[in-house]
Amino acid sequence: MNFSSMIGIILGASVIYSALHATTDHMEMFLDFHGILIVCGGTAAAASICFPVFKVLTLLKVFFLRVLGKNKLNYQDVINQIIEINRKASTGLGNLAEIVPTLKHDFLREATTLISGGILNESEIREILEQRLKTVETQYLQEANMFRIIGKFPPAFGLLATTLGMIGLLQKVGQPDSQKLIGPAMSIGLIGTLYGITLANMIFIPIAENLTERTHEEIAIRRMIIDGIMRIKAQSNPISLREHLNSFVLPKDRVVRKAA
Repeated sequence: MNFSSMIGIILGASVIYSALHATTDHMEMFLDFHGILIVCGGTAAAASICFPVFKVLTLLKVFFLRVLGKNKLNYQDVINQIIEINRKASTGLGNLAEIVPTLKHDFLREATTLISGGILNESEIREILEQRLKTVETQYLQEANMFRIIGKFPPAFGLLATTLGMIGLLQKVGQPDSQKLIGPAMSIGLIGTLYGITLANMIFIPIAENLTERTHEEIAIRRMIIDGIMRIKAQSNPISLREHLNSFVLPKDRVVRKAA
């Protein structure tokens, strides 16, 4: 589980709850069915117009797997695995089939499988891996962009809910005791805006930024894998391979010679 995201969610919910509780002792006043219906229903309708419904539904899976799921990338572990693959390859690329099931990273398994076959040349392998990387990058960034686009809708529908509330409020002006109704009616009308702002800035936009950052990290480690695999295919010197892989990461993530 991604504890950083969980802490952020808990912290955000705590801040919102504390702010609401500090505003009034009657927390139930913030539960407005019409506001929830307009903001959530309108956002769902707009999202379904923008994207196919099945893609919108898969965003739940993306949220649980990529945002809340365990997705910390261990660069040292990947570098060590590539070095181990290079050791195995020194006895023949055909022997790499034995090590493939032990590799943890999916893309590293795919790349190792390609060079273990001995059928494709270096140019073909690089072209295949680069295309697979672009496919993953496009998919991941598209998912992040969907969250970012959907995040634009809640504030707009919140304003719509507030506008409808204000219309209802103005209709009561001039009626007997209308001055007593204006305050409560206005507070209920503004709840829609509260829903919209909270939904956009506490859920959709942070998730979009989280996914974008995760994508950049995933693409970086996949580029490192491609470079390492191509050097193994070219029978690169083990020390040269290790130091070249270390150049992809910061000093704290590098593999020193003793560890290799």
